[in-house]
Amino acid sequence: MTRLQEVELKQQRIQQLLEEKNIDAILLKKQANFSWFTAGGYNMVGIASETGVTSLLVTKSARYIIANRIEMQRMLVEEGLGELGFQPLEFEWAVDREAELVRQIVPDLSRVGADMGFADARNMDGEIKKLRYSLTESEVERYCFLGSKLSAALEKVMLGIRPGDQECEIAGRFGLELWKDRIDPTGIMVAADERVALYRHPIPTQKMVKRYVMCCINARYKGLITTITRIMHFGRPAEALTAQFAQNLEIENRMIAATRVGQPMVRGFEAALDGYRRIGKPDEWLLHHQGGSMGYYARDIKVVADTKDLVQERQAFCWNPSITGTKTEDGFIATSQGPVMISQPVIFPQVRQEIDGVQFVRPGMLVVD
Repeated sequence: MTRLQEVELKQQRIQQLLEEKNIDAILLKKQANFSWFTAGGYNMVGIASETGVTSLLVTKSARYIIANRIEMQRMLVEEGLGELGFQPLEFEWAVDREAELVRQIVPDLSRVGADMGFADARNMDGEIKKLRYSLTESEVERYCFLGSKLSAALEKVMLGIRPGDQECEIAGRFGLELWKDRIDPTGIMVAADERVALYRHPIPTQKMVKRYVMCCINARYKGLITTITRIMHFGRPAEALTAQFAQNLEIENRMIAATRVGQPMVRGFEAALDGYRRIGKPDEWLLHHQGGSMGYYARDIKVVADTKDLVQERQAFCWNPSITGTKTEDGFIATSQGPVMISQPVIFPQVRQEIDGVQFVRPGMLVVD
């Protein structure tokens, strides 16, 4: 599938939404939706902002890029929107004329759906995000590229960790590796020793590693985001920790095996609850969310007991069960033929397991003597 074919397929999805809601256009301002619709383009300047600096307006028969003079040429040339058939609607940077330009195409803004609050347009973020859930073949290819590069980068950096390294120093090394492939590290957590058990979201500090370290990364490539966690130990770990890690990994594998196309997403969550009960820790799930579907956000849906959504064909997921002191996490794509792992062990030891007919090759804890 070419990039243009992917954009046209996604325009068909928007056209269907326009017909269902009886409106004339969709306005996309968020970075996630821009990347999704343009098949991997970026409308960001600042990486930390959810909203981009340019917008897309999509009607039943045309697509437009709305940008000020600073950004328009870059959008058309470097982001390739000119070749993808986007018509430019440009304004001077000193005066925001975006709403005026939208009205030139759709005079009544109440007949425009937007992915956030915008003038008199309808906020249809909930309906728009569902258009992203089922990945195209090209998106699956980009996801697998991201997972391959992320797995290799994370494990390479962790193999080089030594006692005395600071958590924040380790985080910087991840960025150096990922940027080589134009992969954005959108979230990095590093926990040394007791911080692994103390905090579920341990942002890096200046604490030095002694014997035990957990690293978690959210990384983005052409808009798609996946998450990954790896754990390493210097010297032989306690038998209780080794056993707990194995329990944690089995819970995640059971969650993945329970995530089947056409079935409720909640079955993966229920597999986690059952897993915690099996090991005698039925309330462990209360200490952290268990993950869910992902794509152009690290989590599109954080699945809970009353989640009603069904798993779609080629929908990306990442479950992240944790037991105080351990955590396992690798993204995958649900397909009718079974899960396709996005990230997987490269340097780390492999743990093989079969659950409900699904063969798993997962990363173990790296033990460095």
